Amino acid sequence: MPFPSLPAPRAPARVSYLLTHVAGVTLILACMAWWANASGLDLRIARTLFDPVLNDFPLHGNRWLELLGHRMVLALPIGVALAAAGVVAASFRIPAWRRWRGAALAVAATCLTGQLLVNQLKHHTTLPRPYDLETLGGYTLYPVHWWTWARARAGGALPSGHAGAGYAMLSLYFAGWSLGRPAWRWGGLAIGVAAGLGFSVVRILQGAHFLSQTIWSAALMWLLAAVFFYPVIWGRTADGPPRRPVS
Repeated sequence: MPFPSLPAPRAPARVSYLLTHVAGVTLILACMAWWANASGLDLRIARTLFDPVLNDFPLHGNRWLELLGHRMVLALPIGVALAAAGVVAASFRIPAWRRWRGAALAVAATCLTGQLLVNQLKHHTTLPRPYDLETLGGYTLYPVHWWTWARARAGGALPSGHAGAGYAMLSLYFAGWSLGRPAWRWGGLAIGVAAGLGFSVVRILQGAHFLSQTIWSAALMWLLAAVFFYPVIWGRTADGPPRRPVS
């Protein structure tokens, strides 16, 4: 006996989506990042983790943190993007997978574009890594301005690539939403937040990033995912046909 089909998921109103998911959440995260830096919280956390006797961060060179939280983590968004691209390619041969195509494309676009943007933005922001600061065992002074066009003056740390690799998994939240799977949607949100926070904590403990640098990564990755998934969530139901907007 065939199971009754579920009702098509309703799309959010366009203005509501743009105000809440594209602009609202991004702005909240950006304000949190700005406050963490402007309030001095960045430096307070870094000074707490710094050991003046060692003149370094004790966990700076920890082998396991370096392997799991630094070397291997950047493979996560690339691997997810490749898997999503595989789904897109297979959807042209497997009819049942066609409804996944839009979500898979958006996941791949979020992961790959996020890594490219993070890599480029690092060359135009001046805030360095904590362990590079002269007062924390490094060699450079705290910058007066945070933006520069000269790559030689860049701090190479804002936004955090490793935090961004984790927060790229926030795209799974939007994927679950676009496919009409609430469990996948909220599970994806949990995975994205956990991965982003986990990798952020590792790099903060190592003295490799300030808190604000990791929150800027969250803001960037959320914004990209919200933008790339906008046409997917708005334009299609879980079964593929166009759907009507909900006011």
